[in-house]
Amino acid sequence: MHPTPGTSTDADGSPGPIASRSELLPGEPASVGRARRLVRKALDDAGRAEWAEAAELACSEVVSNAVLHAHTDVQLTIAVTDAGVRVEVHDFSPLLPLQRNYTEQATTGRGMALVAALTSEHGITDVGPGGKTVWFMVTGEPQEQSEDDLLAAWDDAEWDLDELLGDAPLDPGPADATPVRLLGMPPTLWLAARQHHDAIVRELVLYLAEHGPDQPEGLQVDVASTDLARATISTAVVAAVDEAQRQGTASRVLPAGHPGPLPDVPAVLDLELHVPEELRGAFATMQDTLDTAERLAAEGLLLSRPGLPEIVAVRDWACEQVTAQLAGVSPSRWPGADQEHFADEVVDRADEPDLQGWDVAAVRDADRGVVAADDANRIVAVSRPLAELLGWDPDDLVGRRVVALVPPRLREAHVAGFTRHLTTGEAHVLDVPLTLPVLRADGSEVEATFLVQKAPTDHGRTVYLAWIEPAPAG
Repeated sequence: MHPTPGTSTDADGSPGPIASRSELLPGEPASVGRARRLVRKALDDAGRAEWAEAAELACSEVVSNAVLHAHTDVQLTIAVTDAGVRVEVHDFSPLLPLQRNYTEQATTGRGMALVAALTSEHGITDVGPGGKTVWFMVTGEPQEQSEDDLLAAWDDAEWDLDELLGDAPLDPGPADATPVRLLGMPPTLWLAARQHHDAIVRELVLYLAEHGPDQPEGLQVDVASTDLARATISTAVVAAVDEAQRQGTASRVLPAGHPGPLPDVPAVLDLELHVPEELRGAFATMQDTLDTAERLAAEGLLLSRPGLPEIVAVRDWACEQVTAQLAGVSPSRWPGADQEHFADEVVDRADEPDLQGWDVAAVRDADRGVVAADDANRIVAVSRPLAELLGWDPDDLVGRRVVALVPPRLREAHVAGFTRHLTTGEAHVLDVPLTLPVLRADGSEVEATFLVQKAPTDHGRTVYLAWIEPAPAG
């Protein structure tokens, strides 16, 4: 660390910093607290403690992002002038940031928008193969902000990565990188999987940091390699979706009138990745790491819920395609999320969730059409009027996944929307009347009116009630 207190003048005659500090911090969670303390000390030394609260919180978010996503050391630089404090956080990862649009209920993804809400200016510089610098400034008179004020500011904040990156050069990668094709990639499903991976990897990192040497033996985890592998795929998907939107070839994936926020995308993508030699094993590592995270989530050891089967399947397909093609195998297309085993998967009654505090009889004995599903998207109860409308026996539906009632063409959108809800907290369809087709047991469809409601249980799990009636003719 190199503190430099006192007023100075730069070579161009402008006022120099009153105090400045710079320190190389290791890429570990403890560095977040160290960075906060350095910011506070620099501002105290300069007599500018009024900027400390906003600068500390913004610094925490930027350093946390570097620790969680860059997996490198972090160079922290702080410069305090009469006008404000500038904080720079440089990591040494070649990965560019990707825009994430999550809500305030999400367990991840909102930090950089919070930085935008707290600071006067912010940006990204020095982008290249050797890393990047994220910076912000806090200036002016500090304002007292309640939690509601911060959330409102966060809603209005802008962190436009395209604008911030500007003409930053993209690393073309090694000349000897091997091309790999992902044919038929479902963009809606992958974008939902990406959000789930963001959340579950963050929780995995925090779990490992908390348990340290006491973590269970045999955990196959390499978060740094995992992030490099998944960023390789996600960067290609996001770029292809952006290009389709610019070209006008993207289309809405939800039925007309549906309030869900899923972006317009092409139906499928044929992607070409270029995998450098050093990442040849990273995609198998990604599978192992995410399998570990899914298992911990299933055991209730992470805040994130486990991924739905389609989310796990598209991840496995992509990783296995890369690994196989690097070994000389020809590419195989994504077989689709309407695969029969997804819809027909029935939960063993011994593995049914504990919904103590919630009475399934209220649904089972209802004289209207209603179905109840848990937060794993499994049917836990259904009324006889609804089962008969759809050509099922009520007992045969209980334990099946909700996609058994969703027409195949809408399954990816359903899985993506429900995953987004679990990951981000967004709830656009709750308590909103909808009209959608429902799949019957014989493969035919019936147009129906929906009203979906959320019913928490006494043990923190959630039950979703869908009131379903035949839509009026005409």
